[in-house]
Amino acid sequence: MNIKEILSKIFKRKNAENENTKLRREYNRLLDRLSDIRTNFDHTDDPFSIDALIYEENATICRLHELYSIARKNKITLEAFELDQK
Repeated sequence: MNIKEILSKIFKRKNAENENTKLRREYNRLLDRLSDIRTNFDHTDDPFSIDALIYEENATICRLHELYSIARKNKITLEAFELDQK
């Protein structure tokens, strides 16, 4: 094995680690956002705000599902999120 192949493997591994870190960071950020959205339901009674929160919650859940699926394909362990509200 020559130096070029060794360096190539090192960079591939490092890039994979960076992708894993980015995925985990986004996943955790979305979990926090989902929690914030659900908390905001308790503090509003405006129908338009409630509709907006519902759309935002659905979009966040869809993205969480997508990231979870990507993580499973890449054999990355992520904390499962709860769909149920409090």
